[in-house]
Amino acid sequence: MARAAKDRSKADLAQLVEALDEKSRAILWHLWWYRHAEISELRELIDAPSDFEVLHRLKGVINEKAGVLWGRPIVGFEQSRTDSITGQKVFFSWWFLDEEIAPASVCGRPLVDVFNEKDCVALIAQLPASVDYAHADIGFKNGILKVSLKKVDGSAAGREK
Repeated sequence: MARAAKDRSKADLAQLVEALDEKSRAILWHLWWYRHAEISELRELIDAPSDFEVLHRLKGVINEKAGVLWGRPIVGFEQSRTDSITGQKVFFSWWFLDEEIAPASVCGRPLVDVFNEKDCVALIAQLPASVDYAHADIGFKNGILKVSLKKVDGSAAGREK
């Protein structure tokens, strides 16, 4: 029963991600990846003119849509909280509240997202665990980026380099 609930929450997260606009998705991905961020960091991430735009996206877009799906927010503000992974005390930051769930595929397709950020273009993609991240073959031709990653056996799979 717990497995079914976890699979449902992954599907709901995928549905939420697909329902968000680009800037709101960028904020959600950032919080999911880093677990927390200060509002100034999120403002720079989406090149917002003020904190108010970021707050609107956090509360009025991301949490509102999460509320429809789960009846509760997916991001939240904390004046002081300890990062469970680093042990670092973090002050005045926004947090991704569902750390145990990871994005799932959307409509049977793996999640892939591209963000045109202020100083870079970020590509986020869901990949199988059987990928060797250390040896990427990257090509670019006619405006198309191709990244090829070799598959490996289960013993070396999923290592982050």
